Amino acid sequence: MFVGLRAALAVAMLAGFYLLALGVAGGLVVLEVVALRESPVLGLKLAFFVVPAVFAILVALVSIERRRDDIVDGVAITPSQQPRLWALVTELASRVGTRPPDEIRVVAAVNAAVVENTRLLGLVVTSRRLYVGAPLLAGLSEQQMASVLAHELGHYANRDTRLSGVVVTGRDALRRVVTGMSGASDLQGALAGVFASYAKVYMRLSSAICRRQELAADAVSARIAGSAAAASALRELHVVDFSWTWFLKRHITTGWAVGYLPRSIFDRFTELRATPELAPVLADLRAQDPPGGDADPYDSHPPTLSRVAAIEAIAAPTPADWPDRPALALVDDPVPLLDRALLLAMNGVDERKRVDWTNYGHLVIQQHMIAATRPLAQAAGRVRGGQPTLRAVLDALDAGKLLYLAPVDEDEQTGGPRARRERARTSVGDALGLLVNLALVAAGHGRWDVDWTGNATLRLTDTGLNDLPDLLAAALADDRDSTDLRAVLVRAGVDLDFQPIPALINA
Repeated sequence: MFVGLRAALAVAMLAGFYLLALGVAGGLVVLEVVALRESPVLGLKLAFFVVPAVFAILVALVSIERRRDDIVDGVAITPSQQPRLWALVTELASRVGTRPPDEIRVVAAVNAAVVENTRLLGLVVTSRRLYVGAPLLAGLSEQQMASVLAHELGHYANRDTRLSGVVVTGRDALRRVVTGMSGASDLQGALAGVFASYAKVYMRLSSAICRRQELAADAVSARIAGSAAAASALRELHVVDFSWTWFLKRHITTGWAVGYLPRSIFDRFTELRATPELAPVLADLRAQDPPGGDADPYDSHPPTLSRVAAIEAIAAPTPADWPDRPALALVDDPVPLLDRALLLAMNGVDERKRVDWTNYGHLVIQQHMIAATRPLAQAAGRVRGGQPTLRAVLDALDAGKLLYLAPVDEDEQTGGPRARRERARTSVGDALGLLVNLALVAAGHGRWDVDWTGNATLRLTDTGLNDLPDLLAAALADDRDSTDLRAVLVRAGVDLDFQPIPALINA
């Protein structure tokens, strides 16, 4: 489909929305006027339904005229700040046959994108902007990065970005009308159904256009960077997305939840991707076929498997002048830049305590352990009528108050006394073990190590504590006796009045 035909289709769809919206709004206004003339009371009642519907339609129409530009996020980099990345983009633009972007921004997403600010429905281009995902720079090779950038620049060459504003405007306007009228009244619900039907047609047509644009940009990428690099980049995007999501979930989000954030982030991400433990997981992902199947009619991209097959069918050779090295080689002093791009996308950074990676995992796990053991200590404090301490827990156990220390829902579960007691012994035992570990760490007898999966292991520095599991079991037994456990802990310098109190610790 030629650019002119795509533009005509997009404009026609928007014009059709104008006609539909104005026709419906005009019809409602006429209906209201007639009702007021026939019966003012009926007209006033009808106005409760007509006015909100007309208002929703008019708001959507105004949004077309006052469409905002794309949100500008990320970190802007100049040619003097990052000469190698700019040189690559400029060279790729020349090979693609298009003008390079006016601005490059590094963002936190596992993605790359181009936008154009335009006027007169894409006829006049005012500026171009290229977004480069920080995880891509940290996870792709230079050849793969070149193919990704060539793909995005291919959108410029094919003039795809000039129509994106029209497509997005139409989608937003239709979505706003349907959302504004859904569920308010039977009349508005019926009108929302009319616009929803139109929206489905618009979405299907615009999505089909977008899928053709993606395939055309893939062809540009294969021609410029080679089919092998373009296909491997598409396959590797899934791997980078997996490892980045895993990294954020297991290492950043866990610390964020308890008030910590590492002083640097992307250096650890690149280290984790290179760990021997993670290598077989990533290798298995690379060996799998990318997502395939039939394209969703509303999806803006074809299935990755279809895109890879089309790229490989082109069989374009890979240029010999692009080294196969990490894409980070394109960036001067990359970690601060990539970190800044991520931190700009996070709200509340100033409220987190920044610590080095050497202490980050230990401190984060410690805060999570405190949160997990605090209910047990608080229950013991209530039972003993004192402070929520390790001593109170042991005193409560020695007094036969095991069931009173268990979570409330444990006591309320069905089953006989013995079953309830065994469930309580398990839950209290788990929390007591964590509480003792916390007290040992506070006394300087160990620290938690966190592996690449986010799993924590307590490394005790005192070999005289190897009998702790047996001593804990004795304290939880039916004949309950915490004497030996107390003695071992006191000899180790543990304060039995230790309390699991949440507090950010300097390191």
